[in-house]
Amino acid sequence: MASRASSRHPVPRQTALQTALQTADSGNNRMHEQWRHQLDYIVTMLGYGIGSGTFIKFPFYCTRNGGGAFLIPFLLFTIIGAMPCVYLEMVIGQYSQSGPINVWNLCPPFKGIGLGGVIYSWVYCTYFSVIFCWFMFYLYHSFSDNFPWNNCDNHWNTIACTSYNLENTTWNNSTSYPTVNETVGNVSSGSDGINDHLSAAEEFWRFQVLQVSDGLETLGGIRWPLAGCLVVTMGLLFLWLSQEIKVAGKLVYVTVAIPYILTFIFLIRGCLLPGSADGIYYYINPNFERLKDPRVWIEALSLSLYSLGVSTGCIVTLAGHNVISNRCLKDAIVTCLVDALTCVFVGFACFSIIGHIAHLRGLSVEHFQSSGFNLAFIVYPDFLSSLPLPQLWLVLTFVTLMSLAIDTLVPQIDIIVAALGDQFPLLRRRRRFTLCAVLSTVLLFGLVYVSQGGIYVLTLVDWFSYFPALALYALLECVVVGWCYGTKRLEEDVSMLWGEKIPGFMHVCIRIVCPVLILVIIAYSGYSYRSPKYGNYIFPAWANVVGWMISLVAVLPFPIVFTWTVVTKRGTSVKEKIQKALEPTEQWKSAHCEDSIHEMQPMA
Repeated sequence: MASRASSRHPVPRQTALQTALQTADSGNNRMHEQWRHQLDYIVTMLGYGIGSGTFIKFPFYCTRNGGGAFLIPFLLFTIIGAMPCVYLEMVIGQYSQSGPINVWNLCPPFKGIGLGGVIYSWVYCTYFSVIFCWFMFYLYHSFSDNFPWNNCDNHWNTIACTSYNLENTTWNNSTSYPTVNETVGNVSSGSDGINDHLSAAEEFWRFQVLQVSDGLETLGGIRWPLAGCLVVTMGLLFLWLSQEIKVAGKLVYVTVAIPYILTFIFLIRGCLLPGSADGIYYYINPNFERLKDPRVWIEALSLSLYSLGVSTGCIVTLAGHNVISNRCLKDAIVTCLVDALTCVFVGFACFSIIGHIAHLRGLSVEHFQSSGFNLAFIVYPDFLSSLPLPQLWLVLTFVTLMSLAIDTLVPQIDIIVAALGDQFPLLRRRRRFTLCAVLSTVLLFGLVYVSQGGIYVLTLVDWFSYFPALALYALLECVVVGWCYGTKRLEEDVSMLWGEKIPGFMHVCIRIVCPVLILVIIAYSGYSYRSPKYGNYIFPAWANVVGWMISLVAVLPFPIVFTWTVVTKRGTSVKEKIQKALEPTEQWKSAHCEDSIHEMQPMA
């Protein structure tokens, strides 16, 4: 047996691998946990990609961009834009077996991409955890016999409050239906001025949940019920993430399965309501005239990239837990297609409901636009309260939204913890301490968002945090891997490890198509830039300055790290320093060696 083992694994090759490993970081890669089963990884990726934004952002983008017309560029860009980027990040993450920063050992001056992604993830967690708190707050009230958003008899209601009964289609304080402009203004834009009509659901959202102040200049006091929900949220995240990945990877099956089951139930129930056919028809019937508008294409591309978390470091971090022999191409195709088809599936359920509400309010589906928070916290509660067994439908809805939100938050926190562990090995051995410290900072800054003026802060941060940082980093990823490191060299690495060649389609997309598309996003976004607003509230000029400073926080790590890496490199000229700096480190070159020895050890 010994002779057969030695012939299968020649001694010289094993010695060479061991020699290569001596130049690597001390145990940097091998300490990465691995998924118990590959399906755990796929389901976690899907949970992160789908997220609660599928129920909130996707219907709004479809309504605003011509319904079915939006689906055409969305599905197209998922294939030629998002899928190559996802595949790229899966490959380099799995190959390096590390987090979002150390993965850039393949081209060290660009480690700032990973650091910027980690900063964005932390900023994102500080405000998205508050959105989770709002879901929790509504879930609590969903068990009530008398829903507080259903009537105008509460202490927070104003004389402008109008209790709209969807079931009987009457306005209690009005003799007629509101006009289209009044309805769109009150339902879709989170209005912050005095209106002729404010629905009871909107007054509950603004004057009880948020207790919204006059503007960003007045933060006001902390909403302690929401602060309590925030503490519970941090506790849930700690309990989830403190488990080993082999345990946590199983929990996501529940949180991903629940939304699929409940969405199917919502679709069946929605299709039985009057007006639902109009909503679904608007959704699947493309208005090709809208495709002449460049904004439709830009928003479709942006949503396809945003939905899958490209350049945030999430894909890299999750792929880093894969076994080294996993085939990434199949994972990328499955993840992107299932994510896109899930969005389409959810769209049917949402538009059946939107069609029903538009029918009751005497509006066309095209004129009924409800964006962001108002869809989740005004339209959905108002509609579901009118159904038989409203408590059941409300609980199911907010459990679904919470499940999707937790699937988004968990990988984002894991990105931060993984990055800290890669840079400081001592913290990796004390994972629970690191996790507790990260969640404490998220909780501390999250308190700002649960103040009375927190909605303005959240709107400002959300407006500026994503662009231009992540768009720039997505562009740099394609340029670095496609041109600096080279897809040919990457293909050699991939072929040596798991015998898989990079398809020619991916070569072209990574090197040419994706960079061009992302450049178009950056150019058009800069050209069409407008200042943020929340409803009728216009942010002051100084708030825009603060917003751009928030953007720079995630952008600055790139030029700083790039400059520092080049300057500290030995060389007689700047050109020589840059050439040496762009070379992969020994840690990257030997990343696969460790796994080869690890797989050979049981057979030796």
